[in-house]
Amino acid sequence: MGEARSHSWPGQGFLGAFPKNPEKEQAVLRVSLGGVVFLAYLAAASIYHTKAVYETTALVALYVVFGGITYVAATLAPQRSPLRLTLTTISDQALLSALLAVGGQASLPLLWVVFWFLVGAGCRYGQRMLGLSCAVALTGLAGLMAWQPWWHANIMAGLGVALSLAATSIYLAVLVRRLEKQAATDPLTGLSNRVRLEQAIGRTLAIRGPEASQAALLLIDLDGFKEVNDAYGHAVGDELLRSFAAALASNTRRGDTLARLGGDEFVLLAHQIHDKAGALTLATRIHAILNALCTVAGHPVAVSGSIGVCMLTQERDAPELTARTLMRAADSAMYRAKSLGNGKTVFAGTEEMCAVA
Repeated sequence: MGEARSHSWPGQGFLGAFPKNPEKEQAVLRVSLGGVVFLAYLAAASIYHTKAVYETTALVALYVVFGGITYVAATLAPQRSPLRLTLTTISDQALLSALLAVGGQASLPLLWVVFWFLVGAGCRYGQRMLGLSCAVALTGLAGLMAWQPWWHANIMAGLGVALSLAATSIYLAVLVRRLEKQAATDPLTGLSNRVRLEQAIGRTLAIRGPEASQAALLLIDLDGFKEVNDAYGHAVGDELLRSFAAALASNTRRGDTLARLGGDEFVLLAHQIHDKAGALTLATRIHAILNALCTVAGHPVAVSGSIGVCMLTQERDAPELTARTLMRAADSAMYRAKSLGNGKTVFAGTEEMCAVA
């Protein structure tokens, strides 16, 4: 069982050029679009010999250099860096505010860049970076209206831009939230998908203190599902999956994570499970739910579940646990349960944890 990437919506490439490194893609856009703007202002400087145009051209050139630096940084250290992402998001809007302050009326054609930064931050990195980008842009705009001569003389224009920034950010936040939810949700059952599950496992493994090592991962594979599909068709099979998912969700505690991996495989990440007895109680409850599932869409069905259980116990001298380790160990235990017959529960052993670490 492979491991999916841990990021669902935030972190995906906006234009698809660098799907695994959106920071690098953004750096390329800084250099390329910044270069186009620089050439445009060079042409303007040859016609309008004013200080404002010259200074605007110089600052645009500085921004292109900044884009080159971020490209090198993203190439040398491609792993996601929250600090670097925060600094570049702030720098984008701050440098643009400085450009608008220096250029005044001559830099007004670049107002669209404010919104371009918002869209880039939201589409690549989600709501947090979108909010940060908006906050820096609004702060810079407030400074312009207070101290920059042209903006101070055109307060109403500044207010219009500020309201546009706020409205655009709110709309993007709603859109991004919806897309993030869709990207982390199984479309058939409405449960979490593999991406969200692995994020939840990662957060659980990062817990330190008294609550550490008090969780269990239960991987459930439905016995008899293929027979239902073959006998009644995929529509009834899908209804079976939805019915089981709904029943399981209604018996899942708040704070636990319930996911469908695809096909007829489900996973429950349960917290506050102190020992194998607690995990076995959960497994018994799942078996009871399946035993009670006798009819689907008016058709009689007989399904059970093979359950592999992996305890999230961080013992001394044990290999460090990861989402990949746990998922593969639970998968191995589930197949051992299936080999024993329908409706069995098996715990992953130490050897399985070590074999896939």
